Amino acid sequence: MNRFLPIVFLWGISCGGIIFGRYAYAEAYTPTEPDQIIAQWNTTPSETLRVLQIQQRLQPEDSNRVVQLANEYLEQAAQPGQSRLYGVAEALLKPLIENNTNDLSVLLAWAQVQQHQHRFTLAQEVLQKILLQQPDNNTANLLNARLHLIQGNTTAAQTACMRLLGHTDLLTLSACSLEARSTLGDKELSESYAQLQQIVSTQGLPDDERQIWILQILADMAVRLQQPQAALDFLNQIKSKNSLSVWVQWADTNLALQNNQIVIDALTPLVSTSSQADDSLLVRLAIAEKKIAPATHWQTQVRERIALREQRDDQAHAADLAIYYLDIAPDANKALHWAERNWQQAREASDKHLLIRAQQAAGVAAVTEKAGA
Repeated sequence: MNRFLPIVFLWGISCGGIIFGRYAYAEAYTPTEPDQIIAQWNTTPSETLRVLQIQQRLQPEDSNRVVQLANEYLEQAAQPGQSRLYGVAEALLKPLIENNTNDLSVLLAWAQVQQHQHRFTLAQEVLQKILLQQPDNNTANLLNARLHLIQGNTTAAQTACMRLLGHTDLLTLSACSLEARSTLGDKELSESYAQLQQIVSTQGLPDDERQIWILQILADMAVRLQQPQAALDFLNQIKSKNSLSVWVQWADTNLALQNNQIVIDALTPLVSTSSQADDSLLVRLAIAEKKIAPATHWQTQVRERIALREQRDDQAHAADLAIYYLDIAPDANKALHWAERNWQQAREASDKHLLIRAQQAAGVAAVTEKAGA
């Protein structure tokens, strides 16, 4: 999955989360019976009517209104159980994109949609159009840096961060640059973690979207330094966990600390009240349940979801599939298959960790670089 922050500041784990890592199997599959449908959303009549009215009223030249609505949907889509709204945002933006719009706000929203859909190359192509017109666009450069990190290209990510120099504040520039530098090796990770903490200690956390972004970066660094309690302390500073990415990161960190009941207690109402349960949260609930509970409620639910994901060759959920076959229903060959496919597309620390775990489970020598060839 991808971690997002609203509109301006974006940061994300490309796949299954901090502790684990993400892909697909079998031939592409299309359901033929109603009971084979993976997900059914209880879209309200008012929401359906609103979308239809938008489609009927808006013309491609209404770009300001279109992008305003699309950004509203993108903000909601990042919340648990709301991922269907990425499709709504995409549908709203598509006529403008097909008309070759040069509106930068439309292009930025379109790039965010493509990132969520794991079309990273397409998202970067869109960002290049923006940066050709406006090289110092902070949002485009931040998103470009994030996409390069997802793909394991630290040098390009650092270059994107440095384009912010002179156009943003020190904290934003430092967070972007230090996150990129932290991927170069253990020494760089330790130094970047200490430097970012020092900057935050000196300047304080900003009172805007960047607060969550920076706390997630610090938590990710802490986990990579094998300091899960410190990571949890950072995440617990987030007062409103209103994004799926924060919940996944929080759940993974608690699982690493064996706080299984805490995960169940927090995620159960979140999933139970959602119109559509997110795969990533179901997987974490099932892991926690397996460790401490005699019941198999969440394990049964996620097993049914995983089976259908496999039938549909659902590559976007590869991390969850690999985690499932490592931690819930062990199958070393399937786990390795999904982890390898994930690595072909996503190259962050969590992706590498997932692949190594799968290689070890399958008794395969660590061939991380080769797996991406």
